[in-house]
Amino acid sequence: MFAGIFGTLQTASRLVGMAASQSMLGGPQAQAIRGMAKLKTHKGAAKRWKAIAKGLYQRRQVGLRHLNRRLTPDTRRGKHAPVVCTKAHKRHLDRLLPY
Repeated sequence: MFAGIFGTLQTASRLVGMAASQSMLGGPQAQAIRGMAKLKTHKGAAKRWKAIAKGLYQRRQVGLRHLNRRLTPDTRRGKHAPVVCTKAHKRHLDRLLPY
């Protein structure tokens, strides 16, 4: 019995709070005041790619975790150098990493 009463009181107070905030912001104009929605960073891309000074992105070379015995020493050393993104990747990464 009490749960129903308290639930109703909480809902009523929440509605009163929402009405007060909407009246302060001007009702339907509230969205215009708040502005655009925030852009979200793609966490997987953020962990792999890093922005560099030229406006491009770089990441570590793949293929150095295991099964490296079959690779020649030159190939192994070549995988130590970072990889810079291409133009096509840059457009995509700009969208994934907005900040």
